Amino acid sequence: MANADWNRLRDLFEKVCDLPQAQWRSRLEALTEDRAAIEEAMALLQAQTISFNRALGPLGQLMASLPETELQVGERLGQWQMVERLASGGMGTVFVAERADQLFRQRVAIKLLRGLAADAGVASRLAEERQILAELEHPGIARLFDGGTTPAGHPYLVMEYVPGAPLDAHCEREGLDLQARVRQFLRVCLAVQAAHQRLVIHCDIKPSNILMRDADSPVLLDFGIAQVLGQGSADPLAFCTPAYASPEQLAGASLDVTSDVFSLGILLTELLACRKVGRTAADRDVRVPLPSALAGDDCGWRKRLRGDLDAIAGKACALSPQARYASVQELVADLKAWLDRRPVAAANGGWSYRARRFLHRHALASAIAALGLVALVAGLGVALWQGHQARLQRDHALAESAKSRAVLEFMGGLFELADPEMARGREVTAQELLGRGVERMRGQFEDRPEVRAELLGAMADAQRGLGHYDEALSLASEASALALRVGDAALYRTQELTRARLLHQLGRYPEALSVLDALQPLLLANDRDTRLAQATAAHQRGLELQALNRRDEARAAYEAAHRSRMQLLGAGDRRTQEVAMSLVSLHVLEGRLDDAGRLARSTLADIRRTAPPRDPLRARALDALAMVLANTGPLAEAEALRREELALRTSVYGPGHPGTVGAANDLASVLYAQRRFGEAAVLFRQVLAMRRAQFGNAHPGVATVANNLATCELESGHAAQGQPLAEEALRIRMAKYGLRHHSTATSLHTLGAIELDRGDAKALVHLQQAVDSWEAAMGEGTRSAAGALRDLARAKIVFGTPDPGCATAQRAHALTAEANDDPARLAYVGVIRAACEAAARRPGADAALETAQANLKRLLDAKDARLRRAEEVVRAAQGSR
Repeated sequence: MANADWNRLRDLFEKVCDLPQAQWRSRLEALTEDRAAIEEAMALLQAQTISFNRALGPLGQLMASLPETELQVGERLGQWQMVERLASGGMGTVFVAERADQLFRQRVAIKLLRGLAADAGVASRLAEERQILAELEHPGIARLFDGGTTPAGHPYLVMEYVPGAPLDAHCEREGLDLQARVRQFLRVCLAVQAAHQRLVIHCDIKPSNILMRDADSPVLLDFGIAQVLGQGSADPLAFCTPAYASPEQLAGASLDVTSDVFSLGILLTELLACRKVGRTAADRDVRVPLPSALAGDDCGWRKRLRGDLDAIAGKACALSPQARYASVQELVADLKAWLDRRPVAAANGGWSYRARRFLHRHALASAIAALGLVALVAGLGVALWQGHQARLQRDHALAESAKSRAVLEFMGGLFELADPEMARGREVTAQELLGRGVERMRGQFEDRPEVRAELLGAMADAQRGLGHYDEALSLASEASALALRVGDAALYRTQELTRARLLHQLGRYPEALSVLDALQPLLLANDRDTRLAQATAAHQRGLELQALNRRDEARAAYEAAHRSRMQLLGAGDRRTQEVAMSLVSLHVLEGRLDDAGRLARSTLADIRRTAPPRDPLRARALDALAMVLANTGPLAEAEALRREELALRTSVYGPGHPGTVGAANDLASVLYAQRRFGEAAVLFRQVLAMRRAQFGNAHPGVATVANNLATCELESGHAAQGQPLAEEALRIRMAKYGLRHHSTATSLHTLGAIELDRGDAKALVHLQQAVDSWEAAMGEGTRSAAGALRDLARAKIVFGTPDPGCATAQRAHALTAEANDDPARLAYVGVIRAACEAAARRPGADAALETAQANLKRLLDAKDARLRRAEEVVRAAQGSR
């Protein structure tokens, strides 16, 4: 080889050798178009890796024979001097260290990781993960300051030093009662939840990894380190604690947040029972005892563990990940509900259970109400009641008449504010009118709480109609409290249903469910009004459950609401039609598109025939059918329906109403589906700005639009602009839903696709997580995972790690074909599958790949980004052979 050629090859080698192996080829192709030079550089890189790995074997044996640690108290490591040896464990030795340079006083904990000097993979993973772990900023997580390797090559980590006792020892020493233990545990959960939102799993939660900074501040140590060290380990038990490890962790399977939920469940069980569970690796398939069964006779609150706390701990410790809480957030919600004496989801109780929780929570009010209820029910058979019935009815009628007059007088005075003469020619908005009305009412009806409650409820409805959900929620909450105070059960029930609806619109789904659960004792009667309220509560409950991806429960709630409204109101009533449209959205989510289409078309036809032209119910029906057509086509009809819906909502509500903004987002989505990315992006940007202004930056509606705009930027060739949006959407959805939710799966797919387009190998991780998330949320084999599988197959080829049997590409192709998708989409997946088979050197694969490419070019416009991606994957496949 000539010197010039060698120098060029060495230059390529040096620019690439420090990158992860999966990125070598893509980086070389970015540096040169010389295929021969690329292949020579790849051969040199691979030869270097083989030689290095051969050297690691003897080196590993040598290191294993060394003493436990090369460091002793008094020695220095960089700027740190070891002052105390704290402990040794499965992952290494921990020292307390101080700054040796005396520039300022600082104590840290240094963890020297045992037996890993010869493992280049672990060292590389630690280096990659250190930055992620260092960015975990939460008061309940010990900070990771630095890391590196000792002179002998042992990896070490420099962490915040927390001098306190472990959590369980602290609880025993301080004699904490049951509620105090639960509150301390909740603080731990919030720290774990914060890390999960950054896609970091702990993998070794146990009491010794939770130290007390002070009396109310537990701090978690070693976040994510066990996960990093365990990757690729032949022994799944090497870097975890079997007593707290999940069954899937003991089996060496891939992990998600539910593995940490299991470990938290063991910790909770021990804190509640004041005893160790004592599991071993052999107990992988053995059920964890409930806290009440584990607790001894010396446990002062053993009886109180039965019921809700047993149910919560049992759900967290379920052997199957699918049976556990889907996220730490759900576990936190149940424990907070227990502290507040509200129903807990894990108990899965009926109306009698919810009634008991209601009575416990409102002990005084319930006692007073019970006296009135007993008098009412028992008095029906007592002559005294009969003797006074006429007088009571007269008094009630007079009271209602007085209340009605007061309301009418107040409303009349309120509307005088809008009189042009009173306003002096200035236009008074509805929002301003309502604001003034609230001010006047607060000073006018201090001695008439029943009138104030009625008016507050009316104003809450008006604010909700204007799309001012926060203001409406405040008014409805005040009305509800007043109604409870004066004993107006019907008004209280109405306002609580309004509160649930508003919480839903604000994206606070678990809170809305709690309101509905607490309302059940007031929905037990069989009169017509109560049965209608039952149907309303069931419909709202279905909406919350669907938002939380609890689809089976949502379907049952919708069907109960639909049956009840059909019996009481008939098929043509708008309230029955509203439930039908909710069923359409659930059918679409579950992939039952034929059922969804039939129901949506028949409902829209009925509403067009009976509802006035500007009735908002028309907009709901247009939305339902357009949602179906966006999945089945024709897209032109879906676009026409979306434009009709947007025009109707604009005329009824105005351009800034949340419903109008949502319709604009849906229109942009149809434009995107037609690959009109420029038009879609303009609308998405407008919608995102309005959603942020309306709801802040943590609302799930903001995540929806941010993700939509991110995909639009990707397809427009602006992947770099799309990545922050995709990351924002994923953060919001992880916080709201956890990993096992279709919205989170969508965001993981979007982020992975953007990273793939930018040549970032993290795409492999996020796309695999997207597939796992889809299947956890929707079931194995779901068609919804087809897109993520397609991009995962492409990423594996591009980064040089294709499946030997092309299983990922085969699954993507089968699911895409099964969905009866458009020919271009199927052809695109066909190229990826053919490229994988060509990389595997299957007989006839090259000819099949040429045919697949020709078919794709025939179906796509020359500017379509899928052509560029197909060419990239073909080059990668051909270069890997």
